[in-house]
Amino acid sequence: MHTSDDMSTQDSTGEDPIRVLATHAAGQVLAVSLHIPDRAWMGGAVIGMAPAEGVEHLRRHASHSPQAHAHALAHACAAAAGEPPPERAEQLRTERRLAAEMIDMHLRRLLLDWPPSLGFEPRINRYAEFHRRLLHAGEHDNDFVLGGEVLDLVARELLAGFFNQIRMPHGIGEFLDRLAGGGSLSSILGELIAHGPSTVLPEKRTALLGTLSADAWAAEVGTWPSAQFIRHPRYAGEPAETGPLARHAASPLVRILLERGNRISARLFAKAIDVADCASTMRHPGSAEVAPLIDACRVAPDVGLARVISARGVLLCWVRLAEGRIADCAIVPAGAWNLEPDGVYCREAMCLQVTDGDPEALKKRLEWLMLAIDPSLPFVVELVAAGEGAGVAPASA
Repeated sequence: MHTSDDMSTQDSTGEDPIRVLATHAAGQVLAVSLHIPDRAWMGGAVIGMAPAEGVEHLRRHASHSPQAHAHALAHACAAAAGEPPPERAEQLRTERRLAAEMIDMHLRRLLLDWPPSLGFEPRINRYAEFHRRLLHAGEHDNDFVLGGEVLDLVARELLAGFFNQIRMPHGIGEFLDRLAGGGSLSSILGELIAHGPSTVLPEKRTALLGTLSADAWAAEVGTWPSAQFIRHPRYAGEPAETGPLARHAASPLVRILLERGNRISARLFAKAIDVADCASTMRHPGSAEVAPLIDACRVAPDVGLARVISARGVLLCWVRLAEGRIADCAIVPAGAWNLEPDGVYCREAMCLQVTDGDPEALKKRLEWLMLAIDPSLPFVVELVAAGEGAGVAPASA
């Protein structure tokens, strides 16, 4: 089953955003609640469709990560039908398409969204150059060249100071020296670090969950996920973070930031590593050294499960087929992990504070944290003083 080559990485309707409601006093967050609109969950939209029709629907209408959604549904349907794995050439093409979507999403954040949040100019033209070309990823020759140019972007423009010296920095002092060595992302990281760390007590930290296979997920969750798992997924009964930070927490450079409590900066640096890794996938997909971006398994007769690594974390898709059509579909998006009521955003938001008690500074930190978590839909943050009336943001519905 094939998917088309169109790509859209960000919802543009502006309808019903993710809403954050935080209560504060004396420069500290006292309570936080989230509302995630139903359109973040796309499984119900394809029930009753033929597999090819459902794949095309998600490719065109998914509220976020359309390639990840479309390929997940295609693989899950194929597994449910007992079809053999795709031909090798198609597998590699899929890996390139998924890698291109991940790069595009990360660059949108790193070049467009983060700079103005810290007083820098967004790099609109530079992003547009890559976005237009990433739309057409899938042909080997072009992908190889484009992947190389993305690697150059990371090394020469985003984190130039880290590639001007052979020796890796040891400790935060040398890390800051590398940031001062140049790079647009380096400037952003420098500003974030200057605002100080956010202290998250060990018992409040969310587990970082690395990449698992579809078979492993089937063993953990079972033949079909519960309604609770679809909305508020957990691993081994605990909340988990599954995005770039989870994938790259073992990196010595990311670890330097984590050890100092600069968790927001660590997530941004992990994004840059993700961009480089995905660029390498575009050049050499199917490497035996790294887990594939997508895999699938048959968990029961007529039931398939696909697992996709996306820019924001793991996306899981279960499909049940009947008479050649999608009788049921459950998709767990990456955002459901990060934004669940006891997930990483709510836990770390509760640890945010500013020494001068400035509400605007506290709101800015809440917005930075959300940008670092990278929600799949637009978001708004409302900060109210304790005791004041406020609109309701129900916990991740």
